[in-house]
Amino acid sequence: MTYLAKPDQTYEEHVLAAYQAWKEITTAVRPLIDRVADCAGISSERLVKSSLLIVVLHDIGKMCQPFQEMMLDIAAGKRPRYERNYRHEVASFPYVLQAARVLDKLEGGAVSPCCCLEEVAVLGHHRPVNGALQSFSREVQYDVSGKLPWADGGVSAAIDLAREIMLREGYEYPAHPVKEYERPCSKASNLVCNGGLGKLYERVSDVEAMRMEFALLKALLHYADWYGSAGEPVVYSPHLTSSILSGYLERHCTEMGRSFLGFSEFQQCCCSCTGHLIATAPTGSGKTEAALLWAQNGFRDGKKLIYLLPTMVTANSLYSRIQSYFPGQTIGLVHSTSLLFRKDELEVNSDSKRRYLREKTFMSPVTVSTVDQLLFAGYNTGYWVLTEANAANSMIILDEIHAYEPWTLGLIDSMIRHFTRFGAKFMIMSATMPRYLRDLFHEALPDARIIEDTALLSQSRNFFSVHKGCLEEHLSEVVSEVMRGRKVLVVVNSISACQKLAKDLAEYAPVCYHSKFIFLHRGEKEREILRLGREREGCLVIATQVVEVSLDIDFDVLFTECAPPDALVQRAGRINRARKKTGTEVRIYQPSTVSFKIYDGDLLQRTFDVFSQRTGHLTEEDLIQIVQDVYAGMVISENPDFTEASRKYAVTQQRLLGIQDNQYSEVDEHQTVTRKVTYLQIPVIPLDFKEIVLKSAPSERKLYEVKMPQWYVRQHKTEVDGLLFCEMEYDEVYGASFSEQGDSMIIL
Repeated sequence: MTYLAKPDQTYEEHVLAAYQAWKEITTAVRPLIDRVADCAGISSERLVKSSLLIVVLHDIGKMCQPFQEMMLDIAAGKRPRYERNYRHEVASFPYVLQAARVLDKLEGGAVSPCCCLEEVAVLGHHRPVNGALQSFSREVQYDVSGKLPWADGGVSAAIDLAREIMLREGYEYPAHPVKEYERPCSKASNLVCNGGLGKLYERVSDVEAMRMEFALLKALLHYADWYGSAGEPVVYSPHLTSSILSGYLERHCTEMGRSFLGFSEFQQCCCSCTGHLIATAPTGSGKTEAALLWAQNGFRDGKKLIYLLPTMVTANSLYSRIQSYFPGQTIGLVHSTSLLFRKDELEVNSDSKRRYLREKTFMSPVTVSTVDQLLFAGYNTGYWVLTEANAANSMIILDEIHAYEPWTLGLIDSMIRHFTRFGAKFMIMSATMPRYLRDLFHEALPDARIIEDTALLSQSRNFFSVHKGCLEEHLSEVVSEVMRGRKVLVVVNSISACQKLAKDLAEYAPVCYHSKFIFLHRGEKEREILRLGREREGCLVIATQVVEVSLDIDFDVLFTECAPPDALVQRAGRINRARKKTGTEVRIYQPSTVSFKIYDGDLLQRTFDVFSQRTGHLTEEDLIQIVQDVYAGMVISENPDFTEASRKYAVTQQRLLGIQDNQYSEVDEHQTVTRKVTYLQIPVIPLDFKEIVLKSAPSERKLYEVKMPQWYVRQHKTEVDGLLFCEMEYDEVYGASFSEQGDSMIIL
């Protein structure tokens, strides 16, 4: 008799394909398996055996009659009766449970004394698993009202196949009675819902190791299942060497009419470092290439590359740039709107969706991402097991580290300590590295090498001046510079100030740039700013802090409100970026009243005072010293946001018993955040775009989203066809705004 796993694939074909992919992935990550097994206190062979057991039994539930009937209907071109289906992963659960317990008796538990990792991994390999089994409410009800029928001989055939595959690897299948479970969901309920999992959790002495072992087991199943289904070979690690990178740069420079003089001393030092690295280098010193030279040391050991940045714009920019370093290799881009950024590359079909899902879980050999996507794994959200397992076997670059607030730094600190235990290597870098940050990460990475690029320290790019009074009082000077044909950048600390200045200077055609534009218009703004930066004509851009670590632009004059010193250095880095101009300026003005609601008031005052004492042609060394002087004596670990964030992961793991999935609720969203905000923001569509959006394809609707405060959305929302619209003042030139509680519009 023929049994189906998919409409066009038999059960045997699918399991054998998954087994082949499993062999490839376990070979690729064998060092990670060894490290995790060592932390868990078991042998690597025991962990591999559990992993194979999961793979050969994960779809045995497809032998139930409802699933087979559904496959036959689809194969015959009939409309499948999904409402009559029984989730196959639930039906597989008792078989994995039985086999795993026999294996435990023969060889000891996969994580002594807990013996439930295998079956929970299979139960959740398509749907999230929480303490209420919310994803399987239909199956819970099914078991109450009836008995599950099975295809004749299906269970025996599946177990025979599982036994045969395990024998190929030299393992004996854990013998147990062949039984057709008529109420399989009740078995899952007893473990997950009725306290069994909690009792086992309480007996685990090393929850972190248990959680990582579970993540690895389930991740290996995902690799085997997904690549087996796609019929593709597993490509795990990237290929890049220093000689390959050197050859590319030489060819690129030749095409640009320049000479490649070899790697700088700073880049060579990074290349020679095989462990953790903390690096400081001014803008224009080749940090990206230095980071790749460091990372390629890990590629020889089969590690992935994960490059983390603070904003979507910086991630998009690096993604576009880094593709040339890895020709013909898969580069992933991961952030909340990455699919829209790459909509021309990824067509809406099953293959592109499969690729997108792999990218979101860091399965690509190289991944460029915002830091948030990795931090969310600590909250057990989404396919967190894949993110965890992949990150644990990666070279991880954290760029622009100065850009994060204490809350996010607390999470990053916890993340670093967690992943280094299982073998991840970190490179942390920035153009400005305040001593308190360097000390923080050196404590987390005590064996890290610290490298500073000193080649450019004596160079000055811009003339700095400090002015009393608010920037709004000096608009005539802004106009004067614009009329001179210069490229002028104005940076203020709030959206409302950005919008007001843009309106006040409307006759000079400014580009108004901040975070309160729908994705479609923000992309257009970014492209326009980049275009203006490349041209010789003068222009005016008025922006908020989003410009600090986002656009790779080169302007002539900066007018800026006072901000923290490292933020000012980043803003100044947008002026004379290529270090080829003369007469470029940075003019710093006193912070507005609203600025004190965004930044610490004492910090702003210290920054203004220190810069006031150090004006003129400041060198890179001068700027570094100013940052150090302002932050002198600061201890980040004493910040309440930092300390609270540092314990969030532990609290989450206790609530989820280490291995359950986190399903969002309105209450949880305030806790499972990666950026600290005074109020929650949620994505909505301005009501003005209702008609356009309702006629648009689902994949295009996110183009019209903008994040707005939850309190405002609650008062002005309209739901249509499951879409959340919100009434607001929206203008393509100035973005979103509203009058109520206007001071709240200070977010970036």
